[in-house]
Amino acid sequence: MSSSGLPSPFDLSKQMRKLDALPVFSASIRDVLNTIDSSQSSFEQIASLIQKDPALSLHVLRSANSLLSTFEGKVTGILHAVRILGLVPLRGVVVSRILLDKARRHPGVSELWYHSQAVSVICTVIGRYMNSRKLEELQTIGLLHDIGKFFFYDEYSEYYEQEFQLGDSGRAEPDWLRERDVFGIDHCLLGDRVVRNFRLPRILFEPILLHHDPSKSVEFPELAHTCSVADGIARAFGSGVPEYVFVEPEFTGSLDVLGLGTNDLRNLLPEVLHRLSAVEILLP
Repeated sequence: MSSSGLPSPFDLSKQMRKLDALPVFSASIRDVLNTIDSSQSSFEQIASLIQKDPALSLHVLRSANSLLSTFEGKVTGILHAVRILGLVPLRGVVVSRILLDKARRHPGVSELWYHSQAVSVICTVIGRYMNSRKLEELQTIGLLHDIGKFFFYDEYSEYYEQEFQLGDSGRAEPDWLRERDVFGIDHCLLGDRVVRNFRLPRILFEPILLHHDPSKSVEFPELAHTCSVADGIARAFGSGVPEYVFVEPEFTGSLDVLGLGTNDLRNLLPEVLHRLSAVEILLP
């Protein structure tokens, strides 16, 4: 650590190597991930493996109900949850379980998980409104867009506890910019590294990396701008990350890129409010 109590570039580089060595997780979770990846697997096989791990089963069920809140009623079975989530979001849910287990003891993690679920829900609402063909990808991008923060919260919890105190004050600045000032990197870069290491689909990489700077997106700009808008709406509705609760200036630019105006927001926001009421704030 430096004399200021903040990590030196050498310290941070050493800590970041932990991202390349995946967290230790149970054999049951490993079997689930391998089965999801297999082209020969069925929903029934995946559900059967999930059911062998009670904690993972609960996480999948709660995530399905929070993220989807379908008009068909409550999701009560693992097989039903697997079918309605889809394979890409399901893999994101399993990855989130692994990292939540590692960081759950640290302050701010419950609020961060709630925010991540909220952004996932809003990404899905926007995607449906825009008739996107990438609904599963949008749902997963929203869920994992801040996954890099789990590393920061776990490794530098004392720093973030101080930042939480400024989260709703006029002295706060966007979390990712503050991270760059302090650490030299931000949670977006760390999130990109995590999803690559877990072999998630390539389509997720750029939107997660650029959700705070979507104008730089070349390959998947619609997905990056949708995540940016969803993140802004979540913050505006009070489900922001604890260290920065304000809507960023990029929000309006992303609305313009997506072609969403005031009337579109009037149409979208009632459904967003309805769907957010089903999102659980407690850490699963």
